[in-house]
Amino acid sequence: MTEPTNSKPTIVFCHGAWHSVQFFEKVIPLLEPLGYKCITVPLPSVGSSPPVKSLDEDIDVVRTAVIRELDAGRDVMVNAHSWGGLPVCSALDGLSKIERENEGKKTAVTKLAFVTAFLVEEGISLEMTVGGKPEPWWTFPSDGYVFSNDFQNILYHDVPEEEAKMWLGRLRSHALSTFRDKSRAAAWKMIPSSYLVCEDDRVFPVQAQDGMIARAKELGGEIESERLFVSHSPYIVKPEYVSRFLRRAAGEHLPEES
Repeated sequence: MTEPTNSKPTIVFCHGAWHSVQFFEKVIPLLEPLGYKCITVPLPSVGSSPPVKSLDEDIDVVRTAVIRELDAGRDVMVNAHSWGGLPVCSALDGLSKIERENEGKKTAVTKLAFVTAFLVEEGISLEMTVGGKPEPWWTFPSDGYVFSNDFQNILYHDVPEEEAKMWLGRLRSHALSTFRDKSRAAAWKMIPSSYLVCEDDRVFPVQAQDGMIARAKELGGEIESERLFVSHSPYIVKPEYVSRFLRRAAGEHLPEES
């Protein structure tokens, strides 16, 4: 049985739709000097050609990255932003502490940290959470993809203009099929979670975030939450706050900020 090698978990970062692992480039340098190993997972649903056909590819890469760390003797905390919540909750099925201990294993996914992320039950798609039809700001540039012409207003309205232009240039089309495919599992039912509610989010309104948290709690999820008045992009706008949120989620005793 592999024993944990570090009291601090490895943090596995999973980005949202249209983005890449570059989205975390302001936060990770704040965590690594404190002893956190940080791993980013590029999701195949973003920028793939041809577009992937289901959630399976995203689920597989997340699960592979996490199990590699567990097998190396390190506990894991997974941080999901936005869309990333869907593949993450499916990918971590069976990897909770109690489930791993029942298999005689010493390492586990000990925490989930969601940042304005989709927190859904099994059998739910992203499109189902937004009323079962495309959002009015979605566009469909070519067969099998979804994008938008309004990302500066939707994603980056509190980001300085020149920096927002840089981030806009990094966005890629997302595979539409993954917005319609249904989640396979709800790992938050077994793994304690922290959730950062972003109160000025124009992609995922605060009422929807609160509703998902309330529903998860009703179904037995152990969910702690914090609130921050920020857009859908706190990793860019408030990286110091996000780093402290993640440290609290990982078990550090830091005061919660208003």
